[in-house]
This record gives sequence, C-alpha cells and structure tokens, in this order.
Amino acid sequence: MNGAAITEMNYRITELIEPDNGCEGFMPGEEPMVTLILTSENGTVRTVQLPDILAYRLNWATGAAVSGEDIEKYCK
Repeated sequence: MNGAAITEMNYRITELIEPDNGCEGFMPGEEPMVTLILTSENGTVRTVQLPDILAYRLNWATGAAVSGEDIEKYCK
C-alpha cells in the first residue's frame, strides 16, 4: 500500500495500551507513550505509538475514529 492510500484511510481505535512502569515510575525527562491498535474500514490492523498526553489532548480513546492523515501527523 502506498503512503497516499494510508493517509486517506479512516481507522477506529480498537485498543489503547498505556505504559505500566510499576513502582519505578518514569525516568526524568522520559515521556510516557501509549500504543494504539487501529482497525481500518477494510479490516487492516495497524499499531502506532504517540505521547500519552497528546492522545489525551486529541481525545483519542478506545472507539474513537481517527483519520490516516492525523495518524501520519502525530504518531510514530
């Protein structure tokens, strides 16, 4: 699939996995990341990561619809 086709797809967040650093917490300067499991309209599954605070600000939670363009813009 080419890059243009990926950005034109729409996805639904089917799972949001938050980090669990236990009692150690995060190292100074370490940015907590979340992993999103996405499913496209045609059933393609994709996994991406982005900073936890950014997912919160974008209101990306389980069940939310996300454009391929936004995924390319904000995710790793």
